[in-house]
Amino acid sequence: MSDRELLKAELKKLSAKALQAKMDLHDLSEELPINWTSIMVVAQKAHDAYAELERKSHDLKALEVN
Repeated sequence: MSDRELLKAELKKLSAKALQAKMDLHDLSEELPINWTSIMVVAQKAHDAYAELERKSHDLKALEVN
């Protein structure tokens, strides 16, 4: 499998991970004020997931340009 194909497969997994993190954050917001103490943890997971997804998307674009 090429680097490009591997990166695309990884992006697919990261996209699912980011979507789940988004849904977890959304679910938490609907339950507030219950579990308000977990806001920072859930938000950080969402932030990290989307940051990783963005980095890998840039990596794929760089591969496609070359």
